[in-house]
Amino acid sequence: MPRIYISPSTQQNNVGLSPFTNEEFQMNEIADILVPLLVEDGRFTVKRNSPDMEPYQMAADSNSFGADIHIAIHSNAGGGVGTEVFAYGPNTNSERLAKALYSQIAPLSPGTDRGVKYNKGLIEVGDSVSATSALTELGFHDNLKDATWIAYNHEMIAQALYKAICDYYSYDYWTLVVAAPPVVPPTAPPVVDIDIYLSVRVLQSKSEQAIKDINGLGLAAKIMQLA
Repeated sequence: MPRIYISPSTQQNNVGLSPFTNEEFQMNEIADILVPLLVEDGRFTVKRNSPDMEPYQMAADSNSFGADIHIAIHSNAGGGVGTEVFAYGPNTNSERLAKALYSQIAPLSPGTDRGVKYNKGLIEVGDSVSATSALTELGFHDNLKDATWIAYNHEMIAQALYKAICDYYSYDYWTLVVAAPPVVPPTAPPVVDIDIYLSVRVLQSKSEQAIKDINGLGLAAKIMQLA
């Protein structure tokens, strides 16, 4: 069972444009949705960092966990726009993971996206992490469009990250497949045989008339006796 380490940013001092608050809060909100998606899927063992950790502690925690893949979730700054994902290097599993993440996130984010890049100098991408790793920069929190998109689309982003992890393993998206409701055939109304119904009513009417006739005859006989 693949072991997945989810590492949302702990950079609470990276404040973005409203409605974005700060990077730590926003990325942890996304992780709060992503982790249950992975757990509910049932094919992954999942662990996440904690907001009090520094990057080297995250790397050590991931290694101790024995993670197979390590995904750091961040937002960017510096006046740019769009999503980019960092990998260890070309022709690596890290690049393959980064491409899976980028392919799911980039079509959703506003503006022109920035592609997959390589930077093994990043602590959570480089040699400090034993797992196959990638770091996603979802967008620029100092760009109003990006910041607004991130702040209002936590669920969409979390689902895209879940899909990317499934894509990396060539899995179907089990958690997102909603079972179709059972098909219940409509209850047919009871069939009433009109001919039989009418026949019964006719017979009933004739019987009632016969009784009346008999009663009438009885009364006439009594009158004759009295005479």
